[in-house]
Amino acid sequence: MPTLHWIGKDKVINHHMDVPFKVLEHSYGFDNGKQSEQETQSGNKIIHGDNLEALKALLPEFENKIDCIYIDPPYNTGNENWVYNDNVNDHKLKKWLGQVVGKESEDLSRHDKWLCMMYPRLKLLQKLLSENGRLVISIGYQEVFNLMPIVKELFNSKQVTCVTIQTSGGKPSGSFNLQHEYLIFVLPIDFEANPLSFTGGKSRTPFEGLTLATFDKTQRPNQTYPIFVSTTTNKIVGIGESLQERIKNGKYTGELSTFAYDFNEAPEGTVAIWPITSKGKDCVWRLSPNRLLSDWEKGYIKVGINRQKDSLNKYSIQYLPEGVIKKIESGILQVNGKENDSPTLTFGENKTVGNDIPTLWLEKEFYSVKGTALLNEIFDEKKFNYPKPLFLISEILRALTFPEDTILDSFSGSGSTAHAVLSLNSEDEGNRKFILIEMEEYAEEVTSERIKRVINGYSAGDSIDGSFDFYELGQPLFSEEGNLNESVGIAKIRSYVWYTETKTAFIESDNKDNKHFLGKKDETAYYFNYEPNETTTLNHEFLATIKTKAEQYVIYADNCLLTKEFMSKHNIIFKKIPRDITRF
Repeated sequence: MPTLHWIGKDKVINHHMDVPFKVLEHSYGFDNGKQSEQETQSGNKIIHGDNLEALKALLPEFENKIDCIYIDPPYNTGNENWVYNDNVNDHKLKKWLGQVVGKESEDLSRHDKWLCMMYPRLKLLQKLLSENGRLVISIGYQEVFNLMPIVKELFNSKQVTCVTIQTSGGKPSGSFNLQHEYLIFVLPIDFEANPLSFTGGKSRTPFEGLTLATFDKTQRPNQTYPIFVSTTTNKIVGIGESLQERIKNGKYTGELSTFAYDFNEAPEGTVAIWPITSKGKDCVWRLSPNRLLSDWEKGYIKVGINRQKDSLNKYSIQYLPEGVIKKIESGILQVNGKENDSPTLTFGENKTVGNDIPTLWLEKEFYSVKGTALLNEIFDEKKFNYPKPLFLISEILRALTFPEDTILDSFSGSGSTAHAVLSLNSEDEGNRKFILIEMEEYAEEVTSERIKRVINGYSAGDSIDGSFDFYELGQPLFSEEGNLNESVGIAKIRSYVWYTETKTAFIESDNKDNKHFLGKKDETAYYFNYEPNETTTLNHEFLATIKTKAEQYVIYADNCLLTKEFMSKHNIIFKKIPRDITRF
């Protein structure tokens, strides 16, 4: 796959690892319409601070745990002035620091600086995104052709698609009337989006054809078998041996490709249904034999009369895909009952609509002026230029999120993403959580204040249940000399050390071990023997305080008086503070 190269790329590929780890300092909580010093425990966060540093600060709690990310980074239009401030340790890039980036015609490295700014942020977003996570980026034509190759490079195992969205009636620029922007969608290969409200998709049954035309009997002999359907009840009464079983028991000894589907092998009173495409080509079933029978009993399989007159199959067999089953299990898709004398589930009016995401969005509710008008209404004055329309963010999240998801926006602006999360939760009684990051000073005056007003109810809007916590980006965990910064507090240091060892979020253990015990994971017990302004030692006296049984012990301290032979015999690993604390 071709990659994009620009000035400074080789210097910023790993820049996210050089960014100092800073702690988050809780400023206040907002709950039940009131502000207090107490944390709300809601999971909703608004963070004020540099978004590169703030993203890194989220890693100990959220690495591989964010379900959906939406960002609206600067479009780099060539008209605005901005400053490149990422302190990359390279003499070529250091000359950029603190310098106002010139206009398009004045600064030929403008796009290089923008790409150097975006790349490390995308790297951290990649680390935060869950395995099944979804990412959407709003961008203009100025950088979309640079951004797409980078996104494809970083997220090469996912599907990356660019959607065009009309955002205005037109903005004259040179010889052109600009009417659109773009959304870059980054989704798992097998992700099935939820229906969008504006597409007006045709209602359809959630059942889909069981035949899998992309494989044949030579590739998946285990999924090549007859399904026996009763001609009197139209129900599945059994299945025949798969091609793989026939080869194993010696009933078929020929080539896989020459195996013929025998429609006469059905028991009396039944017919055999074989996997054949609508064009009459042999293929395979999507499910293995055992899975098919299990799903039939659960009501996930449907049998119907085959409407294709020239087909050898008298019946058609349909199934419920995994995405639909998950919707049933989560309550998103309501089951209405069962078919008469059949286990097959029915859904009444709760039929799904087409959930494919169109690549052209033309609704007037997506126009930028809609976002401006709503924000003016919320504040009763102009506060922000061209915030993203609420309807746009709501539709993105409607398509890509589920009721318990955590959504991150690291270029949060006026807070449209949090507003959309609360609105969707109000619609479907969901419990989506939002995390916003805003580096500008209006994080309190606009971003946070908007969400307060949405929760309390503004002039024309009803109040919405919600709460959040506001954080400032605090001090670095390490000093410039590499020592621990004790002023951040021992709790944050312990949390950091646990994360570097286990890549999981830290939860204080209720184990009645000594106070230096961090926790136990995968049969390894972790201890952080640390005291501010004191020198700690790993010795036999400290070992006598350990109560947790484990196969291995990792113990941090300032010094160690145990011999290497003793530690090896008892599976003890000593790590020196601060030398052996991992920087990430």
